[in-house]
Formats: sequence, C-alpha cells, structure tokens
Amino acid sequence: MTLESGIALALATLVFALIPGPGISAVVAQSLARGFKAGASFTAGLACGDTIYLLTALFGMGWVASQIGPYFVILKWAGAAYLVYLGVRCWLATPPAGNTTACVEPVNAGRSYLAGLCVTAGNPKAIAFYCGFLPGFVDMQALTPKDIVLVVSIILPIIFSVPMGYAWLASRGRSAIRSTKLWKAMNRTAGTVMIGAGVAVASK
Repeated sequence: MTLESGIALALATLVFALIPGPGISAVVAQSLARGFKAGASFTAGLACGDTIYLLTALFGMGWVASQIGPYFVILKWAGAAYLVYLGVRCWLATPPAGNTTACVEPVNAGRSYLAGLCVTAGNPKAIAFYCGFLPGFVDMQALTPKDIVLVVSIILPIIFSVPMGYAWLASRGRSAIRSTKLWKAMNRTAGTVMIGAGVAVASK
C-alpha cells in the first residue's frame, strides 16, 4: 500500500462517513434527546459493527455472510425496533420539573451500544460496501499483515470520530435549550428522526 493510496483511502472514507444516513441520523437524534453519553455509546456500537465487516472483507471471508445470512434479519429488526422504541419514548416524554435539559430516561450505555452494533451488523450491504470499496485502494490479492494494519488504522479512527463529532455537536445544542416548548419540539423532532431511522434500517 503506497502513501498516495493511503491518503486517497482516508479522504474517501471521510467523505462517506460525513454523508448522513440512518446511523448518523440515529446518533444525532439520540444525542439531542438523551445526551452525549447515549450518542457516544451508539457510535461505539456502529464503529464496532463496521470494524467486524472491514476485517471480514480484508481477510476474504465473504462466505461468512452467506453462511449466517438468516441472522442478519434478526439483528436488523432488533436494531430497528430499539430505534423506534426510543423515538416513541421521546414523543411521549414530558419536560422534567426544574430541569428542561435532563434526559428522557436514564441512559443505558450498554443498550445504546448494542443498538448501534445491531444497526450496522444487521446490514449485509456493509460487507458488500467494503468488498467493493477497498479494492479501489488496496490490492486485495497481495495484502500483507502490514497493509491490513494500515487500512484498519486509517479507516477505524474516521468511522468512529465522525459520528462522535455529530454526537458532540448535537448534545451541545441540546444543553442550550431551556424553554419547555423548545424542549418538546426538540424531543419530538429527535423522536421522529429515530423512528424514521428505525424504519430505514428495517426496510433495507
């Protein structure tokens, strides 16, 4: 892997990561409604799922996807259902007395992480993306251990830091809200986005 191809891979990955999709929408919505901790945990799950698929593509184990295909459906629906559940909770929430910036409910980092993991792991298109994306930058037939380390070192920080940036920005906007009407509007907007993200994940 050359320096030029490494830079090109980094730039291409950054562009793809910045484009909002169901995952980014869910990260933003969770951070708006429940704070940075929820968004960060969800991001960690997304990144972990992406890492699994990235390593699968690098090690040429595409056959794994065909062997465990039915389980993709379970993961996909689990992630989608949790997003819809959170969206409904946001819609039904009432402003907490004396603190209009409190979370809708106590944040369970483990659940948020698993939801993010299911959203990515339940999307078999992810492995197709990596299998089709990487050959443009790396000779998949001549991969060395050094190449694998370099690719992971380039892609992983980007796919983790970009959604984390979205989560931080969304949580900053959330903490600035003091009005009860704005609180309700924010929660319902976040709820709608989460429900929409859940439907988008389920429909793939």
